[in-house]
Amino acid sequence: MTNTIFNQYHKISQCTVGTEQTPIFIIDDFSKDPKNLIAIANDHREQYQKQVADFYPGIRKSAPTSYSEQLSSFLLPLFKTRLGASTLSNKSIHSATTKLSTFAITTTAVEKLKPIQMVPHFDSTVDNQYAVIHYLCDKKYGGTSFYRHRETGYERITTAKLTHYGTTLKQQAIAEELHKNPHYISQSTSLFEQLLSIPACMNRVLIYPSNLLHSGDINPVLGLSNEPQQSRLTITSLVVIN
Repeated sequence: MTNTIFNQYHKISQCTVGTEQTPIFIIDDFSKDPKNLIAIANDHREQYQKQVADFYPGIRKSAPTSYSEQLSSFLLPLFKTRLGASTLSNKSIHSATTKLSTFAITTTAVEKLKPIQMVPHFDSTVDNQYAVIHYLCDKKYGGTSFYRHRETGYERITTAKLTHYGTTLKQQAIAEELHKNPHYISQSTSLFEQLLSIPACMNRVLIYPSNLLHSGDINPVLGLSNEPQQSRLTITSLVVIN
C-alpha cells in the first residue's frame, strides 16, 4: 500500500463535549478505498491477537506502515488550523507522529468482561496525544460515547487527577459489585454520565484527546464475531502532536 490512502474530498465536522468544551473531530469519506483496507484486515487472520497489556475487549493486528506514516501528515494541517495555541498551553503545533495503528475487532463475550472493561476508559494522561478511530463497519456495530465521572466531575484524566480518580473508581466498583453484573456500557449509569455519543459510519474517522473518558458503544447482540467483515472493525491510532 504505497499510493495515497486518504481522500482529499473528505468532509470534516467539529463539536465540543462537556464542561471543558473538549474538541472532537469527525471526518467522513476518510479513505479513498475503504474496501481495500477491509481486504487487508481480512488477510492473515492468524496475526490477530489479544494484547496482554491492553484492556481492549477484543483482538488486534498491525495496520500497514504506510497507513501510520500518511495519517500523521494528513492530520497535521487539521491540528494546526482547528486546535489553536490555547489547546496546548499556548504552544504552536509543528509536528504530528503516529505511535500506533492497529486493526481492532471487538470479540469479548459479555460474561467474560473484567470490571475495568465495563466502565469508560482513557488511553493516556497527557494532553498532546489524540486517539483516532477509523470505522470500517456499519452504524449497527456501535460508535463511541464520552463520559463524565459523577463523583469527581472528571472528563479528562490528567496525571494530576490520576491517583484520586483511580482510588475513587476502585472503591465504587467494589461497592457496586460490578463483577456480578458484566455488561458493555452504552448509556449513563450511577457512576458515569454520558455526555455525547457519535455513531459509527462506514469510512468515518473520530478524533479526540486520548485522556478523555470514552467507551465504544458495543452491541453484543450482533454476536461479537471475529470475522472482520461481520464485526465492529476499526483501525485505532494514537497520534502525538508537538
